[in-house]
Amino acid sequence: MKYDIVIIGGGTAGYVAGSILARKGKKVLVAEKEKFGGVCVNFGCVPSIFLFDATFLLNRFKEIVYYIGLDGEIEYKDLLFSKRNEIIDYLSNAGRKLIEDSGGETELGEVEIISPSTVKVNGRIVEFDNLIIATGSKPMVPSINGIENTLSEDDAVNLNSVPSSMVIIGGGYAGVEIAQMYSRLGSQVTLLSRSKILPTFPEDARSIIKDSLEFDGVNIEENIRIVKIHDGKVITEKGEVEGNVIVYATGRRPQLPKGIEILGLSINECGIVVDKYRRVKNNVYAIGDVIDKERKTAHSAILDAVIASLHILKDATFLPLIDNLKIPQVLYTDPQVGIVGNDKEAKEFSVFPFAATTRAIINGFKDGYVKLGINERNEIVFGEVIGDKAEELINILTLVVNNRIRIESLALMSFVHPSFSEAIVNAAKGFFDLDVDKYKSKDGKT
Repeated sequence: MKYDIVIIGGGTAGYVAGSILARKGKKVLVAEKEKFGGVCVNFGCVPSIFLFDATFLLNRFKEIVYYIGLDGEIEYKDLLFSKRNEIIDYLSNAGRKLIEDSGGETELGEVEIISPSTVKVNGRIVEFDNLIIATGSKPMVPSINGIENTLSEDDAVNLNSVPSSMVIIGGGYAGVEIAQMYSRLGSQVTLLSRSKILPTFPEDARSIIKDSLEFDGVNIEENIRIVKIHDGKVITEKGEVEGNVIVYATGRRPQLPKGIEILGLSINECGIVVDKYRRVKNNVYAIGDVIDKERKTAHSAILDAVIASLHILKDATFLPLIDNLKIPQVLYTDPQVGIVGNDKEAKEFSVFPFAATTRAIINGFKDGYVKLGINERNEIVFGEVIGDKAEELINILTLVVNNRIRIESLALMSFVHPSFSEAIVNAAKGFFDLDVDKYKSKDGKT
């Protein structure tokens, strides 16, 4: 059997590429080793964001009960985790169905690359004109004595009960998100980081998240070296930390398909090296977390899939537009954090707080702010949102940053009043002292 395109991996990148190419009339096979949906659906954004949403609502309900002077306890028991599993299963099946409904074929089974034009799946030889590798990533296991007795970040978001205590090794995105959600579910959580937590974050954003974690009861130990793990205890240079469950969230590494060495690709510890079209060489492409790139997220995987598909289709409309696209990042904590662009490119900044935004005052979610950064040509090159709805507001700023909109143009935009997104316009107005909703005394202090 011969296909125009064989895609190895049915995660976010794989199902998007498969669906696009099949819609355009190509004969496509998408083969997945385990479960369609990949990391995002089965181990990443879907289960973790579901637990974030649940704990966010639980926390807000507790605040309301306390505010109106009532006594109340919330029992979530097993329903919370069964609902999570139901959503995972639904989205996993949906990804496969989207490929098939588009006219593509799918198959469950491990793929082995056996030549530059053939693969083997479930014992049959399959030929292809183009190959797309979309095999994703897996947790990076740290070199710590006793690590085999711990759980990965993927395991942690799929627990079916709340441990009485938890130790998390790693202060990046996953470690911080897992720490807050399980602390809010009632676990005693200690977060251990070899440096400061969220080391790539702007300091003001990092400080707000650290305060929020500590407010929720997370014990944070920064700049700490772990010696070993033994008998349910993490032994550090500063003492022992005990946890009913120990989790490592120390980054991810590319998951390469069997037989990939036959293709002679350029691969480093961060993944497969690709060009701007996500092509590795000749007829071989790679997309998603398996490639060497800075932003390894589901939405960047979707972009990879679109670009690779367009290049295979020899598209002349979109391909000239793909250079230097900025990918947003979102941290699903309370408050959320959204960042797009590079703050190092900015020469001047303006910040507008949600505490001065009418909709936030009505709603009660007044923590956080919108920050904009502009270059010497008054183009907006950086955006940062901390607070409720950051995952949505950062999308507006992604449009702004990628189109290098001039700050005066944004300042003149009329956004709905009252709304959370007004803070974006008011941050733009701040460059011209037009942000009148933010209090400013006669001596010029804000």
